[in-house]
Amino acid sequence: MKKKTILTLGLILLVLVLAGAAVLVLRGRQSEFSGDLVKNSDAYLLDIQRMNGTDSHTLTLKKGDSLAVTFETTGGQLTMEITAPDGSAIYQGNGTAEATEFTLGVPEDGTYVISVRAEKAKGTIHVRLSDAGAEE
Repeated sequence: MKKKTILTLGLILLVLVLAGAAVLVLRGRQSEFSGDLVKNSDAYLLDIQRMNGTDSHTLTLKKGDSLAVTFETTGGQLTMEITAPDGSAIYQGNGTAEATEFTLGVPEDGTYVISVRAEKAKGTIHVRLSDAGAEE
């Protein structure tokens, strides 16, 4: 009788430990964002206090437009890619370069995708039409 009780208690303990581990693993993969986020027709603005996961935004642009970009990673890992309508990347980076403010030319008309991936990240990503107003 004692062996059966010990075995049952052992199985219950094992199930509880496995359930706790599963919760921790799933929580680690969960998307998280704290900070300010603006998505509109001419801008994608992220002021990140903490971010885990991915986010994206699309902008419909014309050949000859320019994008004013501010990108700075101040903590964790943060990457951004801006993809043209043909699928080619017009920008890929991690926000740790010396040039945190730059301008990108738009090579063709169409929809551009801005994709962001973050892991315990903190920083700033501002992408906007350079002729857009200075207000955020």
